[in-house]
This record gives sequence, C-alpha cells and structure tokens, in this order.
Amino acid sequence: MMTNSKKKVVIFSHGFGLRKDNRGLFTYLGKELEVYGIKSIYFDYNRYDSKSKKLYTVPFSIQAHKLQNLIDKTHKLYPNIEIVIIGQSQGSFIPTLCNVEKITKVIGISPFFHTKMDDILKRYTKSKENVLNFSGTSTRKRSDGSTTIIPSSYWKERFESNMEDLYNQLAKKTELVLISALQDEIMDIMDLRKIKQASIINLDGDHDFSIQYRYKLVDVIFRQLGLI
Repeated sequence: MMTNSKKKVVIFSHGFGLRKDNRGLFTYLGKELEVYGIKSIYFDYNRYDSKSKKLYTVPFSIQAHKLQNLIDKTHKLYPNIEIVIIGQSQGSFIPTLCNVEKITKVIGISPFFHTKMDDILKRYTKSKENVLNFSGTSTRKRSDGSTTIIPSSYWKERFESNMEDLYNQLAKKTELVLISALQDEIMDIMDLRKIKQASIINLDGDHDFSIQYRYKLVDVIFRQLGLI
C-alpha cells in the first residue's frame, strides 16, 4: 500500500566503468518502481564504442556536470515532482559534487570510497591484461568482455577527492541514505562510520547486489521512497 502519494521521479547514477543500466540493477529497480507510477531516468556518464567494446571514462568534474544538467532539466520538466537520485558505487559519490537543492533524497548503494593509490594498485595488478598508468592512459579488462579506458585526469581528481568530507557535506544539504552491502568484496564498509550525517542501512549483498540479493534491496528502496 502506498503511504506517500506525492509523485516522484528517480534519476539513476551508475557506477565506474559501467553503462546506464548498471549491469541490469537499475533497469530491474526501475521496472519495480513503474508499478507505483514512478518515472525512472537512465543516462550514461561515459562514451561506449559497441564495435571495439571500449568504454571511455571521464573525470569526476565532467560526470558531475552531466548529472547537474540532468537534474536541472528534470526539475524544469517536472517542477512539482520530488526528484530522488539512486546511485551505485561511484554513482553514489557524484551527487556530492552537484547542487542538490532540487533533490529530495540521495540513496547510495554500495557507496564508493576508494582513493588510496595502494588499494588501486593491488586491485588493478591482479590481472596482466590491465594497464595502470596514473600519468597516462590506463586500461582495465572487464568480466563482460569490455575494456575500460581511463585517462590520467580521472585519476588526478579521484586521488584529490576527500570522500568523507564530501559525503558529509551532501548529507547536510539533502537527505542522504547509504546502503552498505555486508558482503561487499570491493569497498571497506568500515569507511561508512566516517559519514556522520547520513542514515546507514546494512543489508546482505555483494558490491553489485547480484540477483539473489535484490528482493531485499527493493524492499529497502520502496520504504525509503515511502511506497510501503
């Protein structure tokens, strides 16, 4: 039963090296939200070449510019409807760089924190197919057969970002809910203790919230949107 009848629109903000469907997680959630008449908006931060299967990432500032334009456009189209952002991993962080005065709530799934060079070195050097070059172009092979191309400008902004401070600033500007995946194999969930202003929800799930974990995730999101 719907407990909050005010109309809403959801902007989905995808993770690093992914496309707008976020490996199917966002389209899965969007279909569930359609039942309640909630419009979902999907978009790509990056450029993808379907022939070469290469995805070209961009630095945080360009991603934030794209998200801000979409926020402003959405508010103009739906001036009397609440706008909620649902992000996953890095997509949870990008709203911290935007003007969120028109945003009712940000829900971050498996929120992103990795800015330590040592952590990135360990992860990227596990495979000989990856090329890590902080001052040039890096490449990373993905499990779906695609290759992520990463410019040095991306790394520069990533290493210079104070995630803790930016998340806490965001939580002072709008309601921030961070969903921590208890079986997250990528992020250290202990980082969430540093985000004092946000609501933290612990939930069984891996970093990408694979299909076996999505039923409970949907329930949490429905509750956060006031649908049940």
